[in-house]
Amino acid sequence: MNTRKLFVSVLMLVSVFLSSCTPAATPPAPTAVLATEVPTVAPAQGLTVFSSKTFELPMNVRFSAGWSVSDDYSDVVTLVTKDNYVDTAFIIVKNAKIAGPDAPFLTGAFPVDFISWIQAHGLFHVSGTKPVVIGGFQGVQIDANATPACGAKKDWLFLQSTGWNCRKGEYYRFIYLKDVNGKGVLIMNTGGDDLSATDFEAGVEASQKVLDLVTFSKPIS
Repeated sequence: MNTRKLFVSVLMLVSVFLSSCTPAATPPAPTAVLATEVPTVAPAQGLTVFSSKTFELPMNVRFSAGWSVSDDYSDVVTLVTKDNYVDTAFIIVKNAKIAGPDAPFLTGAFPVDFISWIQAHGLFHVSGTKPVVIGGFQGVQIDANATPACGAKKDWLFLQSTGWNCRKGEYYRFIYLKDVNGKGVLIMNTGGDDLSATDFEAGVEASQKVLDLVTFSKPIS
């Protein structure tokens, strides 16, 4: 379980509707090269493009100096930076386990309808929703706060190699993309429990600059 305290994290969760497969026991070291292809939104000079060889969703992530890749697995890629105290994690949820919506929040399967799930969840309070577009795919943005049920730390997402927890008072921003090349995708921004609303918004804006340059490709059959 990943117990490090992320001030702001962006999580991309993909509900994969394919048969399960065994992940690589030891993923190769992350690799990053200077961007050479032309993205939908042209990046500024000096950006780096990262394409994982193990992450199951084909995509490119572009980021500026100061960012680096700390995790590269079949279900998670994590980018870290000290700027604005932002960590960015892209996560594929394949047969992932997640806390149920009602106390005592027993672990169960990842929901098919995430929007309904989060709106009715005891660990989160939804304050608003609106339509958005990420990487050319339409989705719904969901702003939420962690409820007192999270306490000091409540584990709620369990992946193959890591997991996440919530803390009372944290700010959240979820983005649900129903269909990205046949896969459901969830992106999540989360702030630490001692982060102010102003700092959280600043962190979200910094993370959005990374999301603006994410491109998706169709999986190879």
